[in-house]
Amino acid sequence: MVRYGFIHSKEDIKFLVLFAMDLLPFPVTFSTVVDLTTWCDEGFGYFELSEAFYEMLPTGHIEEHRDGGEALYSITEKGREATRIFEKQLPAPVRQAAQRSALRVVRQIRRDAAIHTTVTERAANDLTIRMEMDQVFAIEMNVVSRAQSSMLERAFKANAETIYQTLLSALTANHRSEKEGEAF
Repeated sequence: MVRYGFIHSKEDIKFLVLFAMDLLPFPVTFSTVVDLTTWCDEGFGYFELSEAFYEMLPTGHIEEHRDGGEALYSITEKGREATRIFEKQLPAPVRQAAQRSALRVVRQIRRDAAIHTTVTERAANDLTIRMEMDQVFAIEMNVVSRAQSSMLERAFKANAETIYQTLLSALTANHRSEKEGEAF
């Protein structure tokens, strides 16, 4: 299969991974590294990336951390040094794409970390779901089943910003008082 792009060799993939991970302020999962780097260039695939990535663990360029059962990875000082030395070997468009991709990934991770949901069972068929976006807003709703609470959790996590804007618009709309017939 013909691949287009600047990155083709295993060493180029390693440089890209190190460059991209150096842009991240915290450890990430391997799937995040895949997301981060595959947006940068079309010259390599998942298997080449995986092989290059996992070869950098025993060499000390990347280290693994355990957060519960999940493996997280970060660049080491040795990896940062290699990045500084070989950074210019990555073509400028790839470096720029990696920077944009890192910003996108960091924003998404921070956004996801700020959104929380909890379900409290009050009685049979009486649950309360609390959905919140840290320091922005929270909503509590009564629901009648776990299925309904799961549906609301998924929708909230996917659309928290839109829900906030919709609520804000509804709450700040110019409503008429039925008694007075005037806007308040």
